Amino acid sequence: MYEPKLIVNNTRVPGIVSIIPGPEPQFGDGAGRNTMDGHFSGTFIGYFTTLEIKFGIVSDSDFNLIKQLLEHPFLDNVQFALEKDMDGYKQGDLFTEDFYNGQAVKSEPLPCGDAWGGFTVVLTAIDRRPQLS
Repeated sequence: MYEPKLIVNNTRVPGIVSIIPGPEPQFGDGAGRNTMDGHFSGTFIGYFTTLEIKFGIVSDSDFNLIKQLLEHPFLDNVQFALEKDMDGYKQGDLFTEDFYNGQAVKSEPLPCGDAWGGFTVVLTAIDRRPQLS
């Protein structure tokens, strides 16, 4: 069975249930809805890779390691593997990209102690994807 893989600072991130890659559109200055007609305005910058990383129940030590690895504004040389074949890339192939994380890693401690409930972290790539012509 395939096990999702994410490597940060040469350390494999534990407790991952799934990694869902996807494109995220980014807009520049003045992005928002036009107050008069409701149309969206703003300069489209491009699509950026996102990684939605879903974690299962993890131990205290794993939770602390995850926070240590992912709670940084900028994450250089993050390696991640695809969960299935996509566009000529094979399941398990490692890709390297730089990401930023705009959120804290949050979860709830479980009543049994020494464990944390499932949670999700989303990373967004620093560099935009090449535009399709």
